[in-house]
Amino acid sequence: MRTFLSGLLTLVAIVAIVVAFPSLWVKERLVDPEGFVSTVTPMASDERIKDYLAGEISASVTQQVGAQGASAVIEPAVRAYTHSDQFEADFVDVVSQQHAWLFDPPPVDGPSTVMELDITDMVNRVIAQTGISARVSGPIVVPLNRGGSGLEAGRYHEVGQQITALAYWSLVIAVAGAVLALLFARRRGTVLAWMGIGLIASAAFAWAVGVFFAERAKQEVEGAEESGREVAELIVDGAVADLHHLALIVGGVGAGVVVLGVIVRLVFAGSPARR
Repeated sequence: MRTFLSGLLTLVAIVAIVVAFPSLWVKERLVDPEGFVSTVTPMASDERIKDYLAGEISASVTQQVGAQGASAVIEPAVRAYTHSDQFEADFVDVVSQQHAWLFDPPPVDGPSTVMELDITDMVNRVIAQTGISARVSGPIVVPLNRGGSGLEAGRYHEVGQQITALAYWSLVIAVAGAVLALLFARRRGTVLAWMGIGLIASAAFAWAVGVFFAERAKQEVEGAEESGREVAELIVDGAVADLHHLALIVGGVGAGVVVLGVIVRLVFAGSPARR
């Protein structure tokens, strides 16, 4: 009876482990606003993102200022700004708008059909650097899905809540199942080895989730104009790279647990407890 119960709990724990890691990553890195910010902040140093936003800011500043020959002053100021420390903070604020658009509850008056980035603060910082005495009240917005990509406000609000619940419950079940399986087990080394296999399987599943997520997310922004689509794809690729990096770590830990389980089994193979 103990062997059967331990085996059943081990199976439950393995399934929960496979689900727990990728769902926790999605919850912590994408659904959670602070986690999303920490994921995308390093992308502010990518030259392609800087070039895209520099072009949008330059066009907006030139339009707002309207002075003849202003581009000779504006373009160097924009380049200096996009390579400053302040740009990183402003970039995080801009991409946080995307996160809020997708994961916050949709507006009660119906969703908008166009995702927009408000770059008013960026424009005002560049204007201030040029020495031109002007300030824009805004909003100055950049549509991200010209042509329509199907992204509405609150698109992932319910999905985010479901993933959060799945992450918490799978973690609780994985921990409880593993502990109880070890308590009931006659061969705890074997149970440990199976838990390690579960971690390896979870890492492999997370890797596949990353590939699927990248493909699906890029399909969502296919309707965006070319530069905006490239920026969105860079953010997606950066997030997936983070997941894949952690998956390698989890897989390595799983391999270590398998080895530990085998060692425990060999050490206690001849003992009455049959560990």
